[in-house]
Amino acid sequence: MRAGGGPVRRGSGAVGRLAAAAALAGILAVTPGLSASADDAPGAVDSAGQDQAGIPATTAPAPTPTLGGAGYGTNGGFGGAATFAPVPIDPSLVPDPPVNKDLPEQVDEKGPFEQQVSCDPEDRPGVTAFALLVSEHYDRPTFFGSRPCIDYASFHHDGRALDWPLNVWDHSDVQIADAVILWLTGNDGEMANRFGIEYLIWNGLIWSQERGWQYYTGNPHTDHIHFSFTWDGAEMRTSWWTGVAVTQPDLGPCDVIPWQYAPLHTVPRVDPCPVEDAPAAPSTGIGRVRPGESGAGVSMLQKLLDLPETGVLDGTTRAALLDWQSEHHVPMTGVADDFTYAVALGWDLAPLPDAALGVARKAWQTSEFTPYLRTTLTEGEQGKAVKVLQTAIGAEPDGSFGPRTAKALARWEKSVPVLAEQAQRRGDGPAVVTPLTWLLLERAVHPTMAVRDVQLERGSLDLSADPEGVLAAETDAEGRAGSPYAGGAVRLLQQLLGVDADGSFGPQTEKAVEKLQKSADLEPTGVVDGPTWVALEKVAQQEGRLEEAPGAAAAREARVKAEKVKAEKKAAKEKKAKEAAAEKARERAAAVAGID
Repeated sequence: MRAGGGPVRRGSGAVGRLAAAAALAGILAVTPGLSASADDAPGAVDSAGQDQAGIPATTAPAPTPTLGGAGYGTNGGFGGAATFAPVPIDPSLVPDPPVNKDLPEQVDEKGPFEQQVSCDPEDRPGVTAFALLVSEHYDRPTFFGSRPCIDYASFHHDGRALDWPLNVWDHSDVQIADAVILWLTGNDGEMANRFGIEYLIWNGLIWSQERGWQYYTGNPHTDHIHFSFTWDGAEMRTSWWTGVAVTQPDLGPCDVIPWQYAPLHTVPRVDPCPVEDAPAAPSTGIGRVRPGESGAGVSMLQKLLDLPETGVLDGTTRAALLDWQSEHHVPMTGVADDFTYAVALGWDLAPLPDAALGVARKAWQTSEFTPYLRTTLTEGEQGKAVKVLQTAIGAEPDGSFGPRTAKALARWEKSVPVLAEQAQRRGDGPAVVTPLTWLLLERAVHPTMAVRDVQLERGSLDLSADPEGVLAAETDAEGRAGSPYAGGAVRLLQQLLGVDADGSFGPQTEKAVEKLQKSADLEPTGVVDGPTWVALEKVAQQEGRLEEAPGAAAAREARVKAEKVKAEKKAAKEKKAKEAAAEKARERAAAVAGID
């Protein structure tokens, strides 16, 4: 990272990491879903503050379990302290772990345990990226992620879990598994936190940051390693992918209505869930239907949504249902639940608390890519999403995903190794834009998107600027105490501002922020918030401190070409007009000469 000088290129420092996001992973692919045995989900906490293995909880007690609603019951848990004894590792069989040379000094904060309370069986980008990183690096390419929701709690049910097949009885597999686990859990779990790994299960043992190694009471996991991820890890917001450590962990969705799933989680939440009594759901007696399931009530909803009445809550129905739930201000669960049925039947319901509707997305958390981040787009399709893709990658925005768009997409994918591998694994099939493609494209076009939730002000510090903790304990001339370490975000801010990037938010940085805010018609508070990051991104790209978006050059060329064509047409028109005027003048002269 550097201040001033030429633009910071993708893959060079934190700015580059923000632009390319998962480029350091080197690979990514989409792997079919899972049909393996049930596992995972330890740590469900009952009202007495005990997990299901009877071990005292290390976090605050969760709400009273709503069994049969969000499925708090689990299939295993912590069974008492244990010791991990890895097998000897043969370096000729097992390579050294992946290396990321651009990590910040500060390690990500993990936050409290957040059980699965929403039904959202869609693979999250951070899970898939980690899966492909390790599966390619260790030449074990198969992995499995999300599963349909059933009546027990599992991170697989909200897209935050990964199963990586390795067999404890295979001498190569067991060495790979133990080597990966040593890498992740060593140094107080540093790498696990940098990926946002909540816990892992392998060979009858479970590891978490809070408890260390314990015996696992469920499926022994001798044929695969199970990984569960925090919300930040699942959404690729951790330092391995962004270069900025998480300092305010995402706490996930709020489960506030008994017997109902929580709304889908798409925006980080850092405030506690409300503790007041939750409203009861209406009792329609129709019965709940989850994604992939069938039920009579689904046909009613499909008729309402003007869809074929199959009675199955398939992907198309679920997407339409989510939009309908949002429009009618009921929890966006993607589930045919009591609130959905009640509103569909025309019942009058009392307003719900904000927590029941999920975290509202602010303007600065939104981009042209937001509507498509959870969708898959395939060559041959048409529409607005295609235009957004084409504009971003510099293809002609005609709304048709044809060969030219596929070629432009492939050209950009090759510049991002993680996407190049995704394309390679796809083979000769049609071009596909996956949720991870959308995420990385959004971060390439809007490089600050991954850090816009980070708020900075005078006194904010990076660990690199204060390794001994001296400045953090001091107060400034106004008596303001130093802020908690910012995970590397101060240095990134300073780079984009073009000031000395020392990692300490002092008067010079504050003055530069105020100047930026004034130029962007923002209140000059000197405090960096979401709108300020947006304005800073625009200026940094204009002034060459941040590499421009993938399609910017093509768009610029298109504008130049269009302006050239326009100028040529104007010149031709003017020439034609002059020629016509000259011809009329000649005709008038000839007419005068004939009279004389």
